[in-house]
Amino acid sequence: MALALMTTPLISAAQLNEEVAEQRFRAVIDDLNNNSFKSFFAAIDKKALLGRVEGAYLIEQDIRNQLDDLFEEWVQDMFVSSFPPSQGEITGTVVAFEGYGDTARAFVRFESSGYRFAYHVYELEVGSNGQLGILDWTDYYQGGLFSEEAAMTFVAALPTQQATQQLMHNKNVDEGQLFQVSELLKAVRDNSQPRFFSIYDAMEEPLKSERIVVSLNLDMALTWNDRARLGRAVESVAASFPNDPLFSQRLIEFFISMSVFDRAITELETLQKGLGVVDGATESLKATAAMALGNMEQAAEFALSATQAEPGLELTWWSLLRARTAAGDYAGATEAMTQLEDRFDHLLIPQTLRRDRFLKVLIDQQEYKDWRAQRDAA
Repeated sequence: MALALMTTPLISAAQLNEEVAEQRFRAVIDDLNNNSFKSFFAAIDKKALLGRVEGAYLIEQDIRNQLDDLFEEWVQDMFVSSFPPSQGEITGTVVAFEGYGDTARAFVRFESSGYRFAYHVYELEVGSNGQLGILDWTDYYQGGLFSEEAAMTFVAALPTQQATQQLMHNKNVDEGQLFQVSELLKAVRDNSQPRFFSIYDAMEEPLKSERIVVSLNLDMALTWNDRARLGRAVESVAASFPNDPLFSQRLIEFFISMSVFDRAITELETLQKGLGVVDGATESLKATAAMALGNMEQAAEFALSATQAEPGLELTWWSLLRARTAAGDYAGATEAMTQLEDRFDHLLIPQTLRRDRFLKVLIDQQEYKDWRAQRDAA
């Protein structure tokens, strides 16, 4: 009689180390969701992050001297202020974690109210026994590496000519142009839109194409009640830095607010390419935009992709339900409804659907009636 050999898959020490590191990182985000920064600061490699901030641009010595002692204060202030405005709690979700031996990357989606999202990609070091160190992170909502954004903020506090020149791609700008950019930085520091735009409007076109100027102009236009100016700022980004994912999140929100849904889809895809990850939220937003364009087939495809990318995200199933209902695929809509009831404890009875102007059409469909009767009989 032959013996059947049972084999157990072997997990390498490196793989186990990465799994522990991932668990620890997820715990850090859970802690943030509970309004505590304790785990976050414990995980940050303070020396490495400070080194990056101080090495990014020329920060005045008086400010540099305070960065160490006030580290947790300024990091927390900048972290919290970086998110979209929200009427409720901002929650983070670890969308993906990629280990590379002694380093790793973590992709986190922070959600504000009104389906507004901010994506962070964390650069991590992984030590023995899964010890975790946060080195830095790219903030796609603010459009840059945290260390560089922080350094630029500190430069703006006291923008010397030499420090301002470091911010410029073209190092051959003259003193007058450096003065203009330094004055822009001061206007941003003081949150003075009228002063900023009076300086900006007097600039020559080549200077307006500098990345720092384009970015600051967009940021200030987003806070100023002038749609025409904001539109020009957006077009400046599109002309100077097309297909740049670090601008995509701000452009997505603008195009959705202006009902320019085809360009919103393009920017969502640019963001996905930049992140290197397709998640349920971005696919759901693409589905919503496609529906607004009247392309119901494409909307259903995006929504289905959303559920496949992130089946545990409730938003994706609502997107699929709405897209399939709009497309007249009522049998397919009941598949999404099953998931919403089974996974997320909704009860999609006629009284519930009647309150939704997009879904109430289902009440009279035979596919829904059969599905509801079968659910109720179970």
